[in-house]
Amino acid sequence: MLLDYLAEIQELAAKEYGITVEETRKLISLITWVFVQVLVNAGFPKRDIVRVTTKFRDAGRRSAPWKPASSKVPGRPQDGQDGNRISRWLLASDHKFFADEKTATLSEIKYYLQALSMNNAPPFPSGTIQVAFTPWLIEHRIEPGLYLDPIQLIPINLAEVIGNAKAIQSGHLIPLDRGGKHEPKNVFLMLARSNQLQGNLTVDELIELMEVIVERHKALKHSKI
Repeated sequence: MLLDYLAEIQELAAKEYGITVEETRKLISLITWVFVQVLVNAGFPKRDIVRVTTKFRDAGRRSAPWKPASSKVPGRPQDGQDGNRISRWLLASDHKFFADEKTATLSEIKYYLQALSMNNAPPFPSGTIQVAFTPWLIEHRIEPGLYLDPIQLIPINLAEVIGNAKAIQSGHLIPLDRGGKHEPKNVFLMLARSNQLQGNLTVDELIELMEVIVERHKALKHSKI
């Protein structure tokens, strides 16, 4: 069954951005099943895997809490209609969390592809989906060890992510508060520490700031010699 599903994924991926909304629904279903199955086969606890798939769904197709507080329970959003997570395409098109269904689903699929390219990810049979999404949706082959945290440029250990879903967070190269869009070219998974470092800066702004800070420290150290 796994090989059959991988073949279906290849066929759908070949459509690239010409894929329809209905086909992206099929694709995310297949990718999710494959992700869970290969990790279960590799010995990871299914309960922990499901926590990660929920995290990807909440970061991909679902929005972050979209109201500051609940009208039912002050300070705590309770459900989609009351301010908590909601399908992104149900928001107003000018809302910062908005993405149409196809775009939001492809963004979520990219999270799975990045996770399946982390250290300790189970490898797929050769000649299946390794290059099916390259370069249109992801920048590298789908192989263990190829995905690096985009801020620190270090590998991410999938075993640690499965053991603690809070180890990673979703991010945007250009933050949504800065005009960035929730779309595949702007989304990525990163270590929680990297998210703290980036804050509300673009990646380019963060790199520039770090370079300035490093140079200041070098100059101060020099002045004390």
